[in-house]
Amino acid sequence: MSVAFELTNTSGRSVKLADAFAEEFVGWLARPADEVDAEYVDGGRLLDLVGSAAALGERARRGDQAAAFTQQYLLGKLYELSMQLPSTPNAEGSVAVQALVRQLEKDTVRDQDSYIDHELISASPESPDEFVSWLKSLIRSHRVFKHPYWHEFMRNEATPADLRHFVLQESSVDARFDDLLALMQVGTDGATKMEIASNYWDEMGNGQPEQVHTVLFQHIIDHFEITDQELKENLSTSALLGGNLAVLVCRYRSFFSEAVGHLAVAEWLAPDRFAQVLHAWRRLDLPPKGIIYHELHIGIDAHHASAWFAHVVKPLAGDPAARRAIARGALWRADSSARYLDGILDESR
Repeated sequence: MSVAFELTNTSGRSVKLADAFAEEFVGWLARPADEVDAEYVDGGRLLDLVGSAAALGERARRGDQAAAFTQQYLLGKLYELSMQLPSTPNAEGSVAVQALVRQLEKDTVRDQDSYIDHELISASPESPDEFVSWLKSLIRSHRVFKHPYWHEFMRNEATPADLRHFVLQESSVDARFDDLLALMQVGTDGATKMEIASNYWDEMGNGQPEQVHTVLFQHIIDHFEITDQELKENLSTSALLGGNLAVLVCRYRSFFSEAVGHLAVAEWLAPDRFAQVLHAWRRLDLPPKGIIYHELHIGIDAHHASAWFAHVVKPLAGDPAARRAIARGALWRADSSARYLDGILDESR
């Protein structure tokens, strides 16, 4: 039986977790790794912990929305241990944390793969040039391409409150894209490493601290007076999933090709999407400083998308396994983004 527990945050919103084990384990994350392992590993509770996560994942697979939220919320909390500098001791490095992360990741990958036509991606063209064209056509035919959230709602209907909600949800990826690139480049070389480095340097404002893209993104967060607590505790299930998928594919070398496909879709679709945000911002006559991030990325991401396909996707595409993995990662991004946009559109209207 699934029982909901509520953690009330400072913004007044209740974060509902579907299982007591998840609520309990979140409470252990602010303790040193040795203490966590003394409780769960030495204390003989590790198998129960992993089993509870597996049961949670099974309910999420069957459509239990509370379980799906808890799964992605917990995975996001665990990823924070290795994606943020701590101010106090935390559980990073714990054996129990790693075991739990592994189970949550396995279930997340399984669920994302369930949306994919694997025969389709196995039949992708062998020629790298033809593969790039095929991959672009695949995404053009996907319902995420020109999604009505952007071209109807954001462009013509969104209010300032809608934009605030949008920025809050988008923070799951946009606020840390530079770190994702830094993770992704480990182990690469040649033209691929240089392209990732070029992308990263643009994210770093080409050496100008005030132009660093996370700083620019902070301007729009500041405009809407979004607090750090809201950023941590008010993401939807689909927004959490989007952020977690980006971390998952970028942190593991075994998922490098999936990361290539994932970021190819993100970079390629961003200019058109951000153009709709810019149009809405100007339609609402909001302060220009707040939209610098999106305005800048319209041109930058168009350039990066073209270079990404040429210098990262194409060189890998001569290998059949890499082609399948690139397409897999691209569809993970497209499918999860489409569900996210469906949800935020329904919620906004």
